[in-house]
Amino acid sequence: MDGIIEPRREAAERLRGYFEVQLRFAETITARTARPLADTLREVTNLHRRFGLGRARAGPASEGWARYAEGLARCASAAERLDWTVAFFADAPPEPPGARRFGCFSYELQDEDQVVRIHFSNRDSGGDRGPLVRAKADRRVSELREMFGHVRARHGQARAVRGGSWLYNLEAYRRLFPRDYGASAFEPERVRLDGTSSWGQLLDFRGTVKPAVAQALLDNIGQGDIAAPWRAFPLRALSVESPIAPFYRLYGV
Repeated sequence: MDGIIEPRREAAERLRGYFEVQLRFAETITARTARPLADTLREVTNLHRRFGLGRARAGPASEGWARYAEGLARCASAAERLDWTVAFFADAPPEPPGARRFGCFSYELQDEDQVVRIHFSNRDSGGDRGPLVRAKADRRVSELREMFGHVRARHGQARAVRGGSWLYNLEAYRRLFPRDYGASAFEPERVRLDGTSSWGQLLDFRGTVKPAVAQALLDNIGQGDIAAPWRAFPLRALSVESPIAPFYRLYGV
């Protein structure tokens, strides 16, 4: 549901369950360490980006995050922390616009513009089914065709395509790309948790939390290795990469 336009406060309430899981995840880690909860939240959740503060970086916290942390410290219970998080999101600016979007897809250039990194978010507003059902595959391929046509015309120096997401576990997603690209999937040694490459699997296509996935995540982090919290997710984020030429051939651009 990322990108579906709706009033900010309505979005905040819709995401209440999502924020609750992230808070509980971080609280479990904090209970087993000596770190402040705000620091853990900045590292292992995507709240920093959800608050429109961009990617969480090492070093001192941003001014916006410092305000959130100050309010968090005043909360006396988990319920108060959740209410504060929802309210802070409702009053925060939207995430800064990134690269140009092509339906559900967007891209960024990496490694001195030699690599195209693919991003996906659910911007499909049609019907009561998710964006990756087979009936919508042609629509997704059309978006990719447009995107890679744009890439070829504007960034002829690009030589490879890269991705990183839990979605590469799904045949419904891999089938949209050249076979060798999907077949290259591997589990990286470390995964950042400040985006949706792992957290996205908690939400269904309506943007509501999947209870079974959320419970499995919380059970796993309660018993697992808190030094590698990304391994608690039921579906691990996978990395993929291949030359760009097969994309041009597949999409005919």
